[in-house]
Amino acid sequence: MRTLLKHAVAIGLAILFASGGVALAESGDIAKVGTAGTLFLNIPIGARGVGIGNAFSAISNDETSMFWNPAGLVYATNSRVMVEHIQWLADINYSIVAGSHSFNDSWALGAFAASLNSGEIERTTVMQPEGTGQYFEVTDFLAGVSAATRLTDKFSFGANLKVVSEDLDGSVATNWVVDVGTMYDTKWKTVMLSMNIRNFGPEVQLGGGYYDYDNGQRSASQTDYLPYQYPMTFKMGLSAIPYNQGPHVLQIAADLEHPNDNLERINLGAEYGFNKMFYLRGGYTFNHDTLGLSAGVGAEWKGFGIDYAVSDYYILDYVHRFSVHFRF
Repeated sequence: MRTLLKHAVAIGLAILFASGGVALAESGDIAKVGTAGTLFLNIPIGARGVGIGNAFSAISNDETSMFWNPAGLVYATNSRVMVEHIQWLADINYSIVAGSHSFNDSWALGAFAASLNSGEIERTTVMQPEGTGQYFEVTDFLAGVSAATRLTDKFSFGANLKVVSEDLDGSVATNWVVDVGTMYDTKWKTVMLSMNIRNFGPEVQLGGGYYDYDNGQRSASQTDYLPYQYPMTFKMGLSAIPYNQGPHVLQIAADLEHPNDNLERINLGAEYGFNKMFYLRGGYTFNHDTLGLSAGVGAEWKGFGIDYAVSDYYILDYVHRFSVHFRF
């Protein structure tokens, strides 16, 4: 039965990664910015992973694995709960809660929910471009379940099933997407390899429609919104522990990231741990429109931990995030 399961997983992964690779390869060297929607799904979750420069796919070993590489959830021991708040750009608030439970060395399950709110935005029209005095809000919601299994002592597989909803001033779009990931422990000098696809799903279309304008004159009837793709991303990762002596542990990682609406990026990062209690993190993202340097700190004591990360988006601003987690 276990051999049959491994073959089924291998076939499914081959089909998924092949179809995902074809879709991503279509972009070539052209940055197809603006061709995907529901872009809040691109906001990274997990202060630890962000502090390592978003190079977390092959490190994933805690409850935040669900947001980076669900295959890593099998390395998240015990039961865990995480709460995070992100002060995103333009005073947008993003809040997340997640929990996971490890049944044994081979199986783990998790669940998560996240909500983003834009705050009040002043409404403008063609005739009143400076504002009408009325306000509206944009809200996004994400919820999902995660499962991971260790198929061999080297290979683990995980997947998320997510429901995504976006409300743009009353025009709502709701659909499902999946994340699929793998991790491979080479058993050679602590090297770990990973591969995953995030936000793989059908096209989605906002409900309702809009009125077009021609020389300031509004059309007589509404036009339906066009369907759009989710921001699908393919990642390959590598991590290693080059130094592990006494209370000192240094872990390094790299991710190659290929989104369907932009150019390839490279994420590099490192985490230094002292006595499994205090952590310093840093990393850099190459070939991103605005993101560059990221850094963070963390502390853990008797199952309680807190993490902080800051990311420099250059001309936009710094983004700060805090997360608190419990392990019991």
